[in-house]
Amino acid sequence: MAVAGASVETSDKLDPNTHFVFQHRVFQLPDTRFELSGRDRSPVMHVKLGDIDAVIPIDDVSSEFGISPDSPDGKLLVIAANSLKFVKDIRPGDSIPSELLDGTASWRVEDHHRELAKNRLMVQVATWLTGDESVVLDMTELRRMSTDSNMQQKVRDGISKIAESLGLGAGRRDEVLDMIDRFARELCYIEALRDRYNSARGIAVKLNKVGRLYKEDKHFYEEVNRAGILMRPAMQGFMSLFEQVDAQTSEIMVVLKSYDAMVKYVREIRDELHQRLIIWDQAIKMWNVPVEKKHDRLRDAVRETYRFVAFHFPQTHDWV
Repeated sequence: MAVAGASVETSDKLDPNTHFVFQHRVFQLPDTRFELSGRDRSPVMHVKLGDIDAVIPIDDVSSEFGISPDSPDGKLLVIAANSLKFVKDIRPGDSIPSELLDGTASWRVEDHHRELAKNRLMVQVATWLTGDESVVLDMTELRRMSTDSNMQQKVRDGISKIAESLGLGAGRRDEVLDMIDRFARELCYIEALRDRYNSARGIAVKLNKVGRLYKEDKHFYEEVNRAGILMRPAMQGFMSLFEQVDAQTSEIMVVLKSYDAMVKYVREIRDELHQRLIIWDQAIKMWNVPVEKKHDRLRDAVRETYRFVAFHFPQTHDWV
């Protein structure tokens, strides 16, 4: 998934309502950027002052450089701090994340995520018609069902029945189809995040394989085990959010009758999941290594993973 909003070379033509168009000279210094820092992931500004690479808490930038909190730059600093929930870093000239402008996501999904979300909702329509509505998330099964002629007829009948139930009349089924299509465009971000979660969860599976490879190496085996233990609470937290959003969107009539509220809800969960998962990208990259046999890169991945989870997800008792 790519993040939208790349920097541009000049701020002269940028709209200050949609871009980080700072005026103070400090923001024009080379490599000025905003990031989250530390275990508490607090927003900071990196700036080069002579030979010094300074890291300044974003809340202190205004006082450090005499910027009024009510000035355009002061207000942009607040927006920058909020924007770091959605992007990894911000530089002067970047676009403000669309999450803060209109609620849409500032990152992209793949076509198969859109297909998955759309097919899932269509299956819900068909199963709603028969009184046994169900949520299917398996891509292979959804594709099979979407090409089944009997299922396609149930979808057509279901759309007409839903139009009547919503008080639109059977002749306005296109409006129902449009609502479902728009909601699928919201739901597809949840499916993309589910893929990222599965990649993160896959690290635990690989750790188990590594543990079996090195079971005779007691010291290293304990390192593998500790990394796995520290991962569990984080993975369980993700799972509960996915289960929650799946449950809330499992009834197609509830979704369509409360469309605006459901879109708002899905976007809130989307942003929560995205904020939690964004730090896992580095850990996922660590594990782009074979796990079938012993090698030094495997040991490095385990140790880097332990440092990663110990830093981000510390526990008082990791010996359980």
